[in-house]
Amino acid sequence: MFIKNGGKVYCAFIDASKAFDKVLHNGLFAKLLQKRVSVKFVRILQNWYSKLYASVLWNGLLGNICSILWGVRQGDVLSPLLFSVYVDDLIRELRLSGYGAYVGNLFVVTIFYADDICLMSGSCFGLKKLLDIYSDYGLNGIFYSNPTTSHLFTIGGSNPSASLHF
Repeated sequence: MFIKNGGKVYCAFIDASKAFDKVLHNGLFAKLLQKRVSVKFVRILQNWYSKLYASVLWNGLLGNICSILWGVRQGDVLSPLLFSVYVDDLIRELRLSGYGAYVGNLFVVTIFYADDICLMSGSCFGLKKLLDIYSDYGLNGIFYSNPTTSHLFTIGGSNPSASLHF
């Protein structure tokens, strides 16, 4: 409907590199408790994540064992859910900005699939503001975006000659 009426949707597809690896355990547990997740369940997660260790094997030599203090487990069925709880503040801030676009009757600002992010706006200015919000959040060490696999494009017309950065 938006495009049929002559509008455009400006999109940024962002590859948040290694975002699962940046989740701080204590921050995640605090956010779960703020969302009123069962204290027992949070303690189980805390116990599970407190027993993560790693070492490097190089040319047959095993390095020192060290604790893993951040990151959710790659490939674990619970990790996408834990990651979404961790970035909920960003999603809320993006939504409250008001710079999204309507898809039918639904106001959409962002779509997350694990650590792949799509930002959408009805204006180039709005997309710039969403990228600013994302960048500010990323400056806190949460995200490191991969510029070679992140893309900007326009649905419903040609891309404007604008320079957007994040």
